[in-house]
Amino acid sequence: MSTTATEASPCPACGEMLVPGARFCEACGAATGREAPEAAAGDPAVLDEAEGAAAGEVVGEEEPGAAACVRCGAPIDADGYCTSCGHRALEPVDVYDGRSLAYATHRGRRHHRNEDAGALATTAEGWPVLIVSDGVSASPNPHLASAAAVAAVAQSLGGRPFEGPADLAEAVAAAQEAAVAVPAEGDPNWPEDGTHPACTLVVVVVAAGEVHLANVGDARAHVLHADPAAAGGWTARQVSTDDSLAAAAVAEGADPTAALEAPGGHAITAWLGADAPKVEPHLGATPVEPGDLVLACSDGLWNYAPTDAAIAELAGTMVPEDGEPVLFAEVCERMVIWAVDAGGMDNICVALTGTTEEAAR
Repeated sequence: MSTTATEASPCPACGEMLVPGARFCEACGAATGREAPEAAAGDPAVLDEAEGAAAGEVVGEEEPGAAACVRCGAPIDADGYCTSCGHRALEPVDVYDGRSLAYATHRGRRHHRNEDAGALATTAEGWPVLIVSDGVSASPNPHLASAAAVAAVAQSLGGRPFEGPADLAEAVAAAQEAAVAVPAEGDPNWPEDGTHPACTLVVVVVAAGEVHLANVGDARAHVLHADPAAAGGWTARQVSTDDSLAAAAVAEGADPTAALEAPGGHAITAWLGADAPKVEPHLGATPVEPGDLVLACSDGLWNYAPTDAAIAELAGTMVPEDGEPVLFAEVCERMVIWAVDAGGMDNICVALTGTTEEAAR
């Protein structure tokens, strides 16, 4: 049933209140179901989300060569919507460049908002800290939980001497406290059903000669090692431990690919938030060599590169050849774009840093 253009109502897709007369939601671009004004009656209809999910372009100005709507070909306006059918175009990747460390993030193609969050910090020794959190979509305000978690970790570790696993455990505890404090009310994408905001977390500190890490959930960390004998010139080693049904199956001898593809394989068994079981982060340390890279990411990336071999292959296409400087922000952005182009089924966050002769002594 359609409504008239003058009735005030929430968006049927995301719950945001609609602008009077809007045929498409300003927040998510979904069709409102309102009757079109007579002048627009012949405009192309908005495709179903599933039909158009593989489409999208970076917003450009309305000039020759600028992005056009991938659904109907009409120009994209300054707010990122098609001027004819209202389709929401994909916005540019958010990139945070700390020069010696960086991260990039994007909402992907299917989500109406980005529920991933990243942060960067350096310890008092100057050691880089990568922080990635993935908001759990099956909870209210997951984007607020992930943002609160990474901010708490950055504050806990940034600018302070790093003394090892106890500091990481304290940082995760601060993240848990921050996630618990996020209100469950007021999320237009989730009903008020008694559940609470939730997120996953991975934290990496690249210290002298080793990487220290902590994780809860299935956000991952990898060490990338340049190896001329390897296909693509890189090897990858996952140094985090997934909290998931798939990981539990693999621990019992299941094939990793089959475990991930099994029904519920991606379901997580640990997370941060008021509904979480007792938070017991995986804590670890692993040696690194000069020139190694350290990658932290949400499953929005590793869903499309789920094994060490796949991550290594991706690194081989993204990272410059040996001897050339690695522009961390550029590599992060390229990896995010790669994941969007691969399907963008989830939000994506990628963080990257490296080791140096000094840090690896």
